[in-house]
Amino acid sequence: MSTALTKDPIQEQAFLVHAGGPLSLLMIGTAVQWNDDYAVTVKHLPYLPGAVFQGRGDVQFFRHKAEQAPVWRQYKPGEQVTAVGFNSMYLPTQGQGHALSAMVRLDANDGGVMYATHNGPTVKGMSGGPVFAADGQAVGISVAYLEGDDLQMLKRADLPAQAQVSIFLPYSEINREWQRFQTQLQAKARAVPAPVGLTAAR
Repeated sequence: MSTALTKDPIQEQAFLVHAGGPLSLLMIGTAVQWNDDYAVTVKHLPYLPGAVFQGRGDVQFFRHKAEQAPVWRQYKPGEQVTAVGFNSMYLPTQGQGHALSAMVRLDANDGGVMYATHNGPTVKGMSGGPVFAADGQAVGISVAYLEGDDLQMLKRADLPAQAQVSIFLPYSEINREWQRFQTQLQAKARAVPAPVGLTAAR
């Protein structure tokens, strides 16, 4: 089971977010800072205030300023990881395990995005929350989990036969979508016509 956090400055980088619009306060998720000006979470949290870009996979960026963001890097299969977030009771929660070598696809229409897996426990509400390596660096965000019946249906020998396997979007995929967002911003900037000058009155 995932357990309540005690005190860990690294884990405190996760924060609670709510859906907006008609679902305001009805759906919660977790987010983590991506850089000084933007944070990242899952896109299955709809109508998120400040959202600026949704990626091909289950990821979206939104405006959120912070003094410090975690250091991000790609995970290594076999290393210890800790998923951090909030449960449905709004309590900070974490689940610790090890990154697996198995990768999975969740949606055939999302451009072939590959999700990483780990054997630590996660619960509803932790989606979008950071997955940290033992060195304190962020390696991804939690997206979903597969339970025993789901795992049996997949018939994947590389996924362990256990009660739950957690799925996270790795840094490489998050960064790919960030680069797509930056390219989109640059294209929009180039498309804006230069302002027409006005003749000065004499």
